[in-house]
Amino acid sequence: MALTLTDCTDGEHWNRFVADSPHGSVFCLTPFLDALQEEYRLLFVEEKGSPQAGLVLLLRDGQPYPGQYPFTLYQGVLLGADLCSRPPHHRTKQTLEVVGHLMAALEAQYRRLALCQHYRFEDLRGFSWFHYHEPERGQFRLELQYSGLLDLAAVANFDAYLGSIRTVRRQEYRRCQGHGFSVQPSRDLELLDRLHQQTFARQGIERDPHDVRLLQSISRAALENGLGEVSTCVAPSGEVASATLFLFDQRCGYYLVSANDPEHRNSGSGTYLMIENIRRCQSKGLQAVDFVGVNSPNRGDFKTSFNAVPVPYFILTWEWPS
Repeated sequence: MALTLTDCTDGEHWNRFVADSPHGSVFCLTPFLDALQEEYRLLFVEEKGSPQAGLVLLLRDGQPYPGQYPFTLYQGVLLGADLCSRPPHHRTKQTLEVVGHLMAALEAQYRRLALCQHYRFEDLRGFSWFHYHEPERGQFRLELQYSGLLDLAAVANFDAYLGSIRTVRRQEYRRCQGHGFSVQPSRDLELLDRLHQQTFARQGIERDPHDVRLLQSISRAALENGLGEVSTCVAPSGEVASATLFLFDQRCGYYLVSANDPEHRNSGSGTYLMIENIRRCQSKGLQAVDFVGVNSPNRGDFKTSFNAVPVPYFILTWEWPS
């Protein structure tokens, strides 16, 4: 393959590539990237002018951001739809060539790399074989992570889905429903921020100021660009008990942020809101809900109680040896 690395400066072209790639997600679309308020590059590996792979590089002080950026997933190498549609004996070999070319080109420009590969990315050998015969030049470290994925085909029959989840979740849902709680859309980003702050304060955690600004910027961009929704669970008294921010692309809904009023912590409002969000995603015709990480015991257990299945993804890091 005669491959070249080019910068993509056409946001619409980039977004179409992301939408067509099996490894694309809302986290790679330009409205989301702009909301991060960081410098970034959009790169294509092209063959005769046709993109075979793409990559988002978030930059800090001229170097790729060191690790997984807050509130993001799957900012790694995206293979083009055309490459992914080829027979396995072509696709496998050519994927290794594309990844090898991309890594060699980036090594010549940067001292470190950090990629978060989508769970659909099948073959990581192109990364683990980087400098296979010259390990002294630095090799990739692969860190296993898990997200939770709910196949929304199972939600088409909502009553059957409700009967299949953990009993306590079904009980919480029915209790909120019976007590007159309601789920309503909202554009009140100050409310979401306030509940988020209260959630952290209850746990004795002080929020990072950067993350606070980032949450506000992502939420605003999601609403303005049609990439997400803020939903609230309202108690019969009129108080907002819980709020969530879900993001969307053409395939998937992403459970990015949840926040709760500590006074309603035991009401089951978080469960009621989650299930109604799941039903909302199914009604949109989406294929799945991604719970955006199940990597801590309590949060992971809560998410899998809705029948989210753990799926592995990898954070890949490389840097020049000191």
